[in-house]
Amino acid sequence: LMLDEAQAIKNAETKRSQAAMNLMAKFKMITTGTPIENHLGELWNLFRFINPGLLGSRKKFNEQFANPIEQKGDITKRLALKKLIQPFILRRMKSQVLDELPAKTEIVLEVVQNDEEMAMYEAIRQQALEKLSKKSANQTGQRYIQILAEIMRLRRACCHPRLVLPESQISSSKLTLIGEVLEELLGNKHKALIFSQFVGHLSIV
Repeated sequence: LMLDEAQAIKNAETKRSQAAMNLMAKFKMITTGTPIENHLGELWNLFRFINPGLLGSRKKFNEQFANPIEQKGDITKRLALKKLIQPFILRRMKSQVLDELPAKTEIVLEVVQNDEEMAMYEAIRQQALEKLSKKSANQTGQRYIQILAEIMRLRRACCHPRLVLPESQISSSKLTLIGEVLEELLGNKHKALIFSQFVGHLSIV
């Protein structure tokens, strides 16, 4: 049994993780580029899937490794944990397995918003500040979530006005630039993949 992108089961409390733990197999393997994203408890849960018992119970693991390493920066415990799990880990860097590919070339293109986009962005920013100013000091948690939501809304506005105002007729400077780049690439017989953090943006493109 092999799980790809195994970080999807890193949280022991999720139904997905609990379902995975119930899968029976004589041999289990996982692949992931991010075995730890937030805390060592995620590593414990991944090993609970592939090698149950190796790291002990969650309580024992926290007492023996997680708490000393994360709270006190205990180097001895960190090295002990590394030694314990090392035989079960095969790590490969891109440089080790992609020798046949040329080096990546990264080109950053700056996009300047047109006047209408800038006015819309400023209006949304002012709305965000007004909303946040109404949150009381006793609503710290909610205020933090609201801040992230407003930042995300501003990011979407930078991609395309219609991502925040579906009926907007304001043109997108970013989309215009994408069109120019694609025209040049396709004109030179190249292929292109377009990525975006927002699915709605891709549907517009």
